[in-house]
Amino acid sequence: MTSTAKAHTNIAFIKYWGKKNQQLNLPTTSSLSLTLDKFYTKTTVTIDDTLSTDVLYLNNQKVDATRVHQFLDVLRDELGYFPTLKINSYNHVPTSAGLASSASAFAALTGAVVQELGLHLDTCTLSRLARRGSGSASRSFFGHFAVWHAGIDNDSSFAESLHAPAMPIALVVAEVSSQQKKVGSTEGMQRALTSPDYGNWVNNSQQQFIDMQSAVMAADIEKIGTIAEANAMSMHDLNLTATQHPFTYFTAETQRILQIVDDLKHQGLLAFATMDAGPNVKIITHVEHAQLIIQTLNNALPNLKLEIAQSGPDISYE
Repeated sequence: MTSTAKAHTNIAFIKYWGKKNQQLNLPTTSSLSLTLDKFYTKTTVTIDDTLSTDVLYLNNQKVDATRVHQFLDVLRDELGYFPTLKINSYNHVPTSAGLASSASAFAALTGAVVQELGLHLDTCTLSRLARRGSGSASRSFFGHFAVWHAGIDNDSSFAESLHAPAMPIALVVAEVSSQQKKVGSTEGMQRALTSPDYGNWVNNSQQQFIDMQSAVMAADIEKIGTIAEANAMSMHDLNLTATQHPFTYFTAETQRILQIVDDLKHQGLLAFATMDAGPNVKIITHVEHAQLIIQTLNNALPNLKLEIAQSGPDISYE
């Protein structure tokens, strides 16, 4: 038997940046995200007890499966023992470049494993399990908008759908680099925790989380963008003000894109920047403004890779 799951990436409009429990991947703040249609991971698992350990093929290439094996052992502790697995995963998103490839990857893996075991678990339980592999994976089970509750322990930290109304929201994805980032997300979070501003960021994020839910339920794209941009930029400020090994994901091209977005905003367009752990910029806008934003960015940066993403679906199975 084989089982296949397809999960889409999500981009957090209220960020997850910092853990209060490393082992359980419990975040310091709750977060809110939009699932994207353009970027996804499709994963097939096969039980193969002839293998001495779990094996991972990524885009048809055998790769180091240490992190995946450790996660599968967590699932074995949670779900009961199951034999070694052969995993074939296809990533339709740049890996480790701040475009949430780990979110879709661990969501798809969790879904495929649970299906292969013949278990029937609700999506909130699946999200809690996937959180142990990648925090943001908890949100990739849900289409459109999702919230991840920070919780206080393993059972209370999970994601669920926000059940928001449909809206003409789009993300212009400006891919500055598809290269693996120099500072991984886990290390970046640990450094950010040393910023003297971290406590204020947590407090502000809690209020922004509440305000963002109201904006999403009202389908107010301008308010969504305004809150998301403020949350993201203040998150990246933490990296610069860390007392232990300060750093930035910004490049010169990143900064040029942010300036163009700011100029477009002053011209009256809906254009708001958000960024995750990497140099790539996502621009929140109305679908009717997306092509003009792409045209403007292309004129200024002809070699920039640009795509328009819209609201994506729930996890699916084959």
